[in-house]
Formats: sequence, structure tokens, C-alpha cells
Amino acid sequence: MKNKIIDVSIIFVNYNTAKLTCQAIASVIKNTSGILYEIIVVDNDSKDESVKLISESFPSIKLIENKTNEGFGRANNVGLRIAKGKYCFLLNTDTYLLNNAIKILFDFMESAKNKNVAVVGGMLFKQNLETNVFAGSFPDYQNFINNSFLKHFYKYKKPRSINNIPRPPKTSIEVDYVSGADFFVRKEVLDKIGVFDKRFFLYFEETELCFRIKQKLPNTKCMIEPKAEIVHISQGSNKDTARNLRFRKQFIKSKAIYYSITEGLFKGFLFRIVSLKRLYFNEK
Repeated sequence: MKNKIIDVSIIFVNYNTAKLTCQAIASVIKNTSGILYEIIVVDNDSKDESVKLISESFPSIKLIENKTNEGFGRANNVGLRIAKGKYCFLLNTDTYLLNNAIKILFDFMESAKNKNVAVVGGMLFKQNLETNVFAGSFPDYQNFINNSFLKHFYKYKKPRSINNIPRPPKTSIEVDYVSGADFFVRKEVLDKIGVFDKRFFLYFEETELCFRIKQKLPNTKCMIEPKAEIVHISQGSNKDTARNLRFRKQFIKSKAIYYSITEGLFKGFLFRIVSLKRLYFNEK
């Protein structure tokens, strides 16, 4: 690859998921053809045998060892700094491809009609092939205000979906943000607007990045190409995780950071205080 132009840099962030990561890499190698790609794995100071197993199983990939757990966004930023591809594909370690998804996404972005598309994602499925979370709408601060305060003064109907996840499309559609589980982005876009905000550890970093892209490059789009099919194992599959206090606190913290960036510091602070109060006092 030394003298050749790399089409896609595929970046995995690994944290104590050695077997899943190896399966994900093997899936990419098995299902991907017709493009030149590189695979970068950023390890977040795993305590299992991740580094040893991954390096021995796939000696040709680029493996970066962080000295601490940097979370999702910051670890991806490490991989993005050394990526040589025209496009970068951020792929979760708990995924596997069902078809030549990376080539499908590459061809989609290379099409002249999609020159204004900054980010694209594929169709995500659970292991039973039911639709998984693949995209969403930007969080609506007014919904938070209505459900937190104004509901005491008038009847307010809570939104049906907190993430406003679109219905599974049959053809490509525009969305506010693409899931970070399969985030296919133009490298030139990142060169212009920057990478993931380092204030995020986990959750909402891809949402904020898509928001920033649309703010700074208003003519660009984020889209879903459903012809690219990928299984995402963990999202929504472990109900215990969703009830876990640590998970919920991190989710609230990250969403508060998102609101602080997009709505202002006070609104982010207000969201965090109210949300933590609800969490600890079991309020709806």
C-alpha cells in the first residue's frame, strides 16, 4: 500500500473485547472487495489479552495502544490522526458485515450526485436481523423543557421516541446524525471542521459531530444507504445495561455536554441537574 492511494481507513476502538474485535476484523476481510483499505485498531488500555490476540491474528493491521481508556471519541481521534484513506469508516467492534458494505458505502460517496454528503451509514440489524438503531434526529431541548416544567401547567404528550429514530428506509434517506457504530465520513470534511470533541467520553459524540458538520458546512448532508447491511450486536440487546446506574449517569453527562455545546452552558447545566434529580429520586 506504500505507493497506492487508500480508499478507506477502517477504525476500530477496542476495550477488553478481543474476540469480538477479531471477529469484526475477520468479517471486514471476508466481505470487503473492490477497494483498497487499511485497518486501524486503537486499544483503550485493555486488561484482557486484546493486544496480543489482535496483533498475532492480524499482523498487517495498524495497532495503537493507548495508556489509558480514552473512551470512544478520543480513541477514534487517535486512529483518525494516522488514517491515510480518502474516507474513514468508524466501525464498532461488536459488528459484522452481511455484504460488501464498505464498498457499497464507498461507491455511494463517490457518486457525483452525493458529492455533498459528508457522512453516510448503512442499515444496522440486531443478531436476529430485526432493525437496530442506525440514525436519529438531533435532541430537542424544547422537549426536555416541556416534559420537565411545562407539563405541570398543561397536558403534554411525551414524544413517542426519545431519539426520534427514523423508520427503516428502502432507499437512501437524509438523517440528522448517523450512528457511531458505522460512521463513514469524508476525511476532507474532518480536516475542515475537526474530529470528535474531546469533552465526550462515551455517547453523543457522533451526534455533536454531525451537528457541527451541518453548522459549519450547511450544504452538506448525513445519509443512510440501506443497501449496506451490518449487524450491531450490543445496541439494545442488553436490557440490564440500560438500567445500570453508571450507564445512565454517563448518558446524562454526555447529553448535558451536547446541550452545553449546542444550546449554551446554562441549558446544559439545567438539563444535567434535572436529569440527575430524576435519576436518584426515580422521577418520571
